[in-house]
Amino acid sequence: MNLDSFTKSFNDYWNSKPFWCQPWSIILSGITLIGFTWFVFSSYFFSIIITLIVLTWWILFLIIAPKAST
Repeated sequence: MNLDSFTKSFNDYWNSKPFWCQPWSIILSGITLIGFTWFVFSSYFFSIIITLIVLTWWILFLIIAPKAST
C-alpha cells in the first residue's frame, strides 16, 4: 500500500464518522475528563488511573481502529 492510498483510506475513515467521533472531539473529551478528575478529586492516584484509561481509549480509537479499517 502506498502513502496516497493509505492517506485516502485514513481520511475516508474519519469522514464517515459523526462530529462527536472525530479525532479532535476524542482528544478534547479525554483532556476534559482528566482535568475534571483532578479538579474534583485532587488525587494523583485517581487521576493517573483515569489518564491510563484515556490513553488506552486514544490508542484504540485514534491509532488502532483507523489502521484496522485500511
